[in-house]
Amino acid sequence: MTNKVLVIDPPSGWKYGFPRPVPADFGKETFSLSRWLVECGYPVRDIPFASKYSRYWEAEVINL
Repeated sequence: MTNKVLVIDPPSGWKYGFPRPVPADFGKETFSLSRWLVECGYPVRDIPFASKYSRYWEAEVINL
């Protein structure tokens, strides 16, 4: 059985532990991408650029 997760990779994200799956509440009104990126260690000064130029893709998670 497989599940799919949405993965984000902001510019230079490898320096801060990206790419990584977005939280389950991503896309809801209460979710703030900017706040979450900062909580993950992404620099505040780069948030506007990341909000516009991040890459997203779906990845399969294989449950063993």
